[in-house]
Amino acid sequence: MKTKKIAFLVLSIALAAAGQAKAAAGPFDELKLGLIAHDVAIGAHREEDGVDLNGELLFTSPDLLRVIFAPRPHLGVMINSAGGNSYAYAGLTWTVSFLDAFFAGLGLGGAIHNGPNHSTDPHHKGLGTRALFHESVELGYRFTPRYSLALFLDHVSNANIGSRNPGITNLGLRLGIAF
Repeated sequence: MKTKKIAFLVLSIALAAAGQAKAAAGPFDELKLGLIAHDVAIGAHREEDGVDLNGELLFTSPDLLRVIFAPRPHLGVMINSAGGNSYAYAGLTWTVSFLDAFFAGLGLGGAIHNGPNHSTDPHHKGLGTRALFHESVELGYRFTPRYSLALFLDHVSNANIGSRNPGITNLGLRLGIAF
């Protein structure tokens, strides 16, 4: 229940920011919204079902991050439609543009999930620890300076810090709306 409240709060802030979007000089840089296949079988077995709703707010990179190639801080949520693990995450995203309108992104950070740490339910992964590492990659196309569409791959796990580490990998599409 706490994750749903956090997710609602993050999405509310993101949508309010989108409604009051200003020039790139403001603190908010981009909003990403997506439909994501949950727990796809890439590198592990699939236990959980459903489609995830993803919302992510990217902030303008602060000057102090220029030394590490100016990543944008991000806050996001992944909400599972079938009652599986949902999570909130935060971190940094590095984005590079190429061939005019194409871009690639790499996100690194942490996440907190709402599921069990240990589970005997074959349809609900116990992820071993409450706090997880979060990594993501995306490849996209910018249709206009404001709108983009990207293929998005996202993964959470505890990197073998806990007694169990099944991880969850998600794959889908996200719409980007730059401010």
